[in-house]
Amino acid sequence: MSTQTEGGITVGYVGVHAAYQAALTAAELGRLDCFYCSLLAAPGKWGGLASCVAGADRLASRRLSGLPPERVVEHPWPFLAERLHARLGRGGTDHWLRACEAFDQWMARRLAASRSRLIYGVDSCAEATFRQASAMGMVRVAECPGVHPQFMQGILAETFGGSGQAYLAAPIPQRKLRTYELADVLVTHSAIHTRSFVEAGVPCDRIFECPLWVDTDLFHAEGRPSGAGSSGRLRALFAGRVNVLKGIPWLCDALRRVQADVDLTVVGTADAKGRELLGRAPANVTWHPPVTKPELRAIYQRHDVLVLPSLMDTFGSVALEAMACGLPVIVTHHCGVPVPDESWRVPVRNSDAIAERLAMYAADRARLARDAQAALTFARQQTPAAFRQRLAAGFQAWCV
Repeated sequence: MSTQTEGGITVGYVGVHAAYQAALTAAELGRLDCFYCSLLAAPGKWGGLASCVAGADRLASRRLSGLPPERVVEHPWPFLAERLHARLGRGGTDHWLRACEAFDQWMARRLAASRSRLIYGVDSCAEATFRQASAMGMVRVAECPGVHPQFMQGILAETFGGSGQAYLAAPIPQRKLRTYELADVLVTHSAIHTRSFVEAGVPCDRIFECPLWVDTDLFHAEGRPSGAGSSGRLRALFAGRVNVLKGIPWLCDALRRVQADVDLTVVGTADAKGRELLGRAPANVTWHPPVTKPELRAIYQRHDVLVLPSLMDTFGSVALEAMACGLPVIVTHHCGVPVPDESWRVPVRNSDAIAERLAMYAADRARLARDAQAALTFARQQTPAAFRQRLAAGFQAWCV
């Protein structure tokens, strides 16, 4: 490990989300002391070996040019154990919680020898680390990929009635709440995301909103067929987990109303409950299991419009990926992802509104083409560099 910098920054997370970009931000400022991660897909790293075994595409999200490898320390075992349980059909929140706890405890022990000024962690994987950092007088910044647990409990109660009430008492939400108490700054990614924390009583001056990005080197319209969407049945797409919170029941209901003109492809993980939802879908809905990012790009390029009818999505990166591939999107007011035109949003749990937008695109291909170009232009502005520039301003303010 090279010498630590005065006012340095340590970043750590067992998963991906924005942690790799946060580490690169610190490196670009010349302040990265250490990036603790599960795997980095780079030569001489465990992630590089894993790329050779599993294929480079499967670790694309853990590969990032510009990160100095000598500042990266991998701890792959908690993550690999969780992935093994998932492959054996025994995955779930319990195993993910164990991976987060194990990585967090390991990171806290490593941090004890650090002289960093600031630690950037992720809410589900930073409780022990932040306790150690607090004792050392470090600034503690918690990225919060999900909405505040109190807000999510409200969504669940509205959707499932009494069955949603137990959410707040579950181990992961409780772990997040304890981490919020330890953090100096909470990082959110959209207006609805920020709103969830403000409504839970978090002061605005503890919240830093930093919108996410799309990798336009990976997601783009090159290779999209000429004249795509100009004729034939409208090809709609959903990408994500197949469950109620992603709005699948309302999406399927909308597809029943436009069966004469629209086909829908659903791409993503479907557990037993998800497959049950798909079993009740109309004949114009087909399902495809999860794919790699490059494979997903090809799927985007073969479709005309993406629908993300989530009951709650702090951002909804698939919508931005689809726009980068030339697709207009239909998202709900509870999807945080920015869109070039607010008319692209529909109310939550509203099959009629979804069907109306799909029918409009099926009938008006000139409108579809104009919105496709608007999506493409807009997505090209939502870059990783823009995210890092915003986060860099935060780092510089917090490290004073």
